[in-house]
Amino acid sequence: MMKKTITFLLMLTLFASCMEQPRSRRASLDSPTDSIGDGSGNNGSSGGNNATDGDTEVITNIPEDTAVEITQIIDPNTGSFKKKVSIPKDFRGKLHLTGLNISSLKNRVIKGRFYFGRERTPIELDGVVGQVPGEGITQYSTINVITFDMAARKFSDIRLLYSLFDYNDYDSDTAEDVITDPTNAGLYCRGLRLEDDPTFTPSISHPYCDQAGDVCLYAYAGVGDQTLWREENVDGEIVERTNIPTYEQIDIDGNLLSGEPLSNNLLKCLPDRNDSSMFQSLFGVNHPVNIGTTLTLGGNQYEYRGPYRIFNEDEWEIKGAAIYQQGSVPSGVFKAPLAGASSFSNVAAGMQSYMFPRAGKINYQTTGIQYLGSDSPFSNRSVQTLNSAGDTKYMDGCNIRAKNYNATTGETISSCNVTGTIELFTMENGSEVQIAVTKDIKLQLLKSGLGAQDGYDYNSLKSCNGNRECGSGECCFNNRCYSRSIVGQCSDDYDSTGNQPTGQSCNSDFDCSSLCCNGSTNTCQDHVNNDFEQVLCSKVPNQSCVSKEFCRIEYVRQCYLIRINDPNNSLTCAKRCYSVPTFGDCVSGYCKPPVTPQEPAAPTTPADCAGDNVLDNPPFNLSDL
Repeated sequence: MMKKTITFLLMLTLFASCMEQPRSRRASLDSPTDSIGDGSGNNGSSGGNNATDGDTEVITNIPEDTAVEITQIIDPNTGSFKKKVSIPKDFRGKLHLTGLNISSLKNRVIKGRFYFGRERTPIELDGVVGQVPGEGITQYSTINVITFDMAARKFSDIRLLYSLFDYNDYDSDTAEDVITDPTNAGLYCRGLRLEDDPTFTPSISHPYCDQAGDVCLYAYAGVGDQTLWREENVDGEIVERTNIPTYEQIDIDGNLLSGEPLSNNLLKCLPDRNDSSMFQSLFGVNHPVNIGTTLTLGGNQYEYRGPYRIFNEDEWEIKGAAIYQQGSVPSGVFKAPLAGASSFSNVAAGMQSYMFPRAGKINYQTTGIQYLGSDSPFSNRSVQTLNSAGDTKYMDGCNIRAKNYNATTGETISSCNVTGTIELFTMENGSEVQIAVTKDIKLQLLKSGLGAQDGYDYNSLKSCNGNRECGSGECCFNNRCYSRSIVGQCSDDYDSTGNQPTGQSCNSDFDCSSLCCNGSTNTCQDHVNNDFEQVLCSKVPNQSCVSKEFCRIEYVRQCYLIRINDPNNSLTCAKRCYSVPTFGDCVSGYCKPPVTPQEPAAPTTPADCAGDNVLDNPPFNLSDL
């Protein structure tokens, strides 16, 4: 009997040794061998699994299936999927974020934090994970969303400290249909620090947006409309003052422009061009040649400092030659300086601002009004008469801003604020755990009443049967409109066979039902990305793509300064780096390696650990590993 028992136990042991043992996903972090450097360039015992001698960082591989990316936001104004949307700050509908691996968050309590402006003012919202009816970019793929209910209007107290700028590329200075809709995709709110601006790509040799042709469309620039300056005696002290224009360039009193009193003209917009005819119509003198010119009007002296007031110039994030437009694509703050090329270094000399709206028409119900207008939007204005009720000809954009100015709030149609970052997080054991963060998705806030206040619900998202039914710069996929910044190619742009199964020959991604044509074999390849199965296309760089989820996942090095306790139990920080699985980017229809973020310098002094860029925890949910 004893022999049989021993034989049975030996067989059981051998059987158990042949079975694959379960592997804990937490094992790689439960007993870490990585150690933190002391900030002096000397590591601890091992330096991490990928660290090299002399590093002061930990390198950790994050498994692919834990990476959550925020890639899109549903535009409440149109129901399309976009990278950037604009809503009124009193928006009371539902805000939907979408992305990759959102379904993995279904069993968690999700919160969102939106950081606004260069001050990074945080607004926290409770989120719910759900699904939008219909399919995603590929057939049979669901659209998982994180929904924030804005019924409490938590954005309503955000101050609109910045201005929208219009960077739509009009064909010429005689272009028609200049944008007057503040929710247009070509408008950018200049209110962010440079590091939060995804339109600018810095490098070690070129860290600032300060060279001719540099593009940094969200970088802070404080600009506003102004009138002539004057000196006033206030309680025995001489102070300099100007006004925010509150009158349009029309005959306010109905006595023609030539009969307007100076008191009215001093509250009107200044001409946006060096045009003596326009200046004569307002003040009876030629346009000043230089900034700082003194004018004698009505027996008093006034100083001309240009049509735009410059705020906090030392704090501007766009600087130097980048401020003025010097190429064919709009990107600067001003199109030209007052006195020509010699004044490119003088910000106060800026003329023809890209501030929204650049030009526009105003509707008046009174006939006979005289105003300064022109047939084309970007030419010199002259005295016009409105012969019947309706729209004027094109007027300077300042007139539309003056018409919509609210003296109580100081806001107008161009006023805005914008998110620098949007992050998702959850709470575990009383501690905050970050799930995802993005600087690429932007939410712009507008003056109350501008844009959709209620927005689209799940069942009313914009549908389509082809690109022609979507908005400008959008594609139609599976009856939904997506921004071309999200999808690299549009199906209507190709003459494709369509809906070919896996293994069939193909010439483009649109020949395949999976939207994945293997560039090496020219055959359709599987691509499934849903809640139940994930078989990815994984295209290598320079192969065609429809969107980034079809590009191969690359491990991208991301480094952060993390607060820690030193051996004396004093709070300090250390540089930690992670190899983060990230889908490649789909740029102009081709896969590109994901961009590696710029690394912070290793801390060497206590001051290095006091900045806003120092985190309490790494921005990944390490407890899931």
